[in-house]
Amino acid sequence: MKNEGPHILRRIFRYTFLLLNLATIAWLALCAFAAVTSPLEVKYIALFSLTTPFAILANVFFVCFWLFSSKKLRSLLSLIALAVCYKLVLTIFGFHFFAKQDMAPAANRIKLMSWNAHGMGIFNKTKDKAFDAALLDFIQQTDADILCLPEYSTPKTNVMKPFAEKIIRNSGYEDYRFKEDNTLGTKTFLGTAVFTKYPIRKYVIHKLSYYTRLLQADVELPGGQMVRFFFVHLTTFGLSDDDKAFIEEVKKNSKSLNDGQNTSRSFLTKFNNAYRKRAMEADMAAEVIAESPYPVVICGDFNDLPGSYTYTKFRGKLKDAFTEMGSGLGRTYNQILPTIRIDHVFYDPTVLKPAGFECNYTTLSDHNPVIVNFEIIPKAAR
Repeated sequence: MKNEGPHILRRIFRYTFLLLNLATIAWLALCAFAAVTSPLEVKYIALFSLTTPFAILANVFFVCFWLFSSKKLRSLLSLIALAVCYKLVLTIFGFHFFAKQDMAPAANRIKLMSWNAHGMGIFNKTKDKAFDAALLDFIQQTDADILCLPEYSTPKTNVMKPFAEKIIRNSGYEDYRFKEDNTLGTKTFLGTAVFTKYPIRKYVIHKLSYYTRLLQADVELPGGQMVRFFFVHLTTFGLSDDDKAFIEEVKKNSKSLNDGQNTSRSFLTKFNNAYRKRAMEADMAAEVIAESPYPVVICGDFNDLPGSYTYTKFRGKLKDAFTEMGSGLGRTYNQILPTIRIDHVFYDPTVLKPAGFECNYTTLSDHNPVIVNFEIIPKAAR
């Protein structure tokens, strides 16, 4: 009888962990379901896409846990779940830690940068010439052939001011387009700016929702290949500065979470509404993109994570530059959580191949720039 106590405790411990393991598998399954299910069809399902990295890591934990226990065969539970969801795993994590990132220019290459420039500093400063100079210098040093700047600001009276003329002059851009999607006060437009060193042959603006536009530009690349580029900035989560401050406080102080139950519930409502709006925008955009007679590149601020319905819908059969060349989590929004990768570059692998990929932290915006140096695949090699 003396030995029964420890034996029963071990059994309770193992069965408790087995139940937890089964729960993490169900969690991962819901994340996989969220990646392909429209939030317009299943309410709140999209919220699981926020947790996908954690669901994957939880299952990795259980694989390791059982391997170091006497019940090693149980490690197959999560291992099989991860294997079944391998495409989702490869979407979330980049495994190219030792890949050579070749960002050098060449005749058969084009460099693309997609960067939410956070209003070009208009939200966080009075007129600051040093900040403006640093911003312009960063863009010039990157020397992208095609530059997409969601959340770009310009006066309503002149879309060439205060930055466009300098960006064009500094980097030698041949074409510049801007389309507003919002306003800041009575004098300022916010929208998406596109700069390119190659002429735009055809330019179309598609309205996806009241504040959202899909910019379409046909660009002839070196070698004569025509590519249809799409630039987008989808509906945001709608978090105010106070909301973000609350999240930061919760990270530091768990008591804040207990004091903010109403705030937490408002987050769920905001997130669910935003997911539904982006799903509608993604569905409309997918119809436009499917009609392209040319190979496609899509970039911008999608405000949605890999493993979300919006991400899956936009990506389709295209490649994600991060999953092909990136490493780790590839964070692009540099606040709140390290798992937030919401800026993406999707491309047709029959015409382009990434030689280098960068997504480095910057203090010039709340987003990190996504920079891809593409090799153009010669027609003879296709």
